[in-house]
Amino acid sequence: MPDLLDHSVRLRPRKLTRRGMDARLRIVSAMVACIVRSGFEATTVEHVMAEAGLSRGSLLHQFPTRLELTVATAEHAMRTVMADADERALAIADPFERLADYPAIMWATQASDCGLALTDILLAARWDSNLAHALLPVTSKIELQVAEALLALAQGAGLPDPAAYVPHGWMLLASTRGLIIEYKLDPARPMILAAIEALHAEHRHLCERLRAKNSQA
Repeated sequence: MPDLLDHSVRLRPRKLTRRGMDARLRIVSAMVACIVRSGFEATTVEHVMAEAGLSRGSLLHQFPTRLELTVATAEHAMRTVMADADERALAIADPFERLADYPAIMWATQASDCGLALTDILLAARWDSNLAHALLPVTSKIELQVAEALLALAQGAGLPDPAAYVPHGWMLLASTRGLIIEYKLDPARPMILAAIEALHAEHRHLCERLRAKNSQA
């Protein structure tokens, strides 16, 4: 029987049936729930099996190694967070407000179960070179899509140099993830609450400055 602790990612191209796709979604969703509840390092195969309500054989059929399961879970989490962010952004009619209020959107999505699970997996990759290497193809592809989404937001808001906004978007993402970790330790810490408020205010101020620059051009 394959070992879920095997550190190799097996590239086995195969067509998935609807039943197979449903099973994979069920498993990665269970993995997310387990990570949020217990942390990535403490999450075991037995935990995921129990959460998903599937047998070990069913889980191994979809994900023969723990590494494959982790990478699939990370990709699922990334895509879920991105879809949620897109939906929240589109709910804001004014394109400039959509950009200026993006810290709130980013906070809501990164603090969701998928966002928290993803952050935990990424942190684990700092010490696990096999995981870091296996995540690269997925993260590289998703990062391009995130950059495109940030560029589209800046273009929609009418900024004079939309590409120049993209690095600020990445800084916003990194800052948000870090503050969420701090916030989860104790949601009542005054300094962290002040930092969150400052991050949101500074982002809006940046957007207003860039818009004013466009008006003066």
